[in-house]
Amino acid sequence: MAKRNSDKIVLSYNDCLIRASDLALLQGPHWLNDVIIGFYFEHLDVKFNKNENKELYFISPELTQLMKMTDPSEYSVLLDPADMLESKCIFFPLNNCNSRDTAGGSHWSLLVYCKRDKTCYHFDSSKGYNNSIASKFAKNLMNFLLDKNEPSKKFLESDCPQQDNAYDCGIYVLCLTDIVTENAIKTGRVDGCDCSKAKNLVPTKRTELLHLINELKRKSSVTE
Repeated sequence: MAKRNSDKIVLSYNDCLIRASDLALLQGPHWLNDVIIGFYFEHLDVKFNKNENKELYFISPELTQLMKMTDPSEYSVLLDPADMLESKCIFFPLNNCNSRDTAGGSHWSLLVYCKRDKTCYHFDSSKGYNNSIASKFAKNLMNFLLDKNEPSKKFLESDCPQQDNAYDCGIYVLCLTDIVTENAIKTGRVDGCDCSKAKNLVPTKRTELLHLINELKRKSSVTE
């Protein structure tokens, strides 16, 4: 408890609490945890969904993990399928953790469901690492959202740049989310994204996140 009390809260942002230990992950070559990824997804939700209708649906790492470990017959308890089907795209940060109740794992990848072509696209910066997890989850997800006998639903492994270290998978997820989001806003689709741009975005993403957190912290202190 004492250790947790000393880990001070840096920013409270909607449903996210960022602590000093979370912020430290952005200040060096560290693996990103669910708090930082969840914060960024929350930020994107605020940025792109200005009204009650979610054009783009950003699912938190915690909820993604819970869905991944839950029978799809129970998904309706967690999410409203009608709301999800109104969205152009739904974004899921996937982790290879095999526990329903705890954070962890060692690798992040991105799964995106596209309403227009009834397809789940999987982006993995360490190709093949999360393939079986993603394909199983995608099947469950599409069976939940669509008729089980829907002939056109698909799961595709998408080409994307590959990480050259053991810790940048979460950064790649965020950069690829930016790229897919931009394309989805313009076209309503996932295919056609220039994922090669992620390689150039990755080196500066940690600094960008630190600036974002500091700016939101500054704004919150002004309004208090």
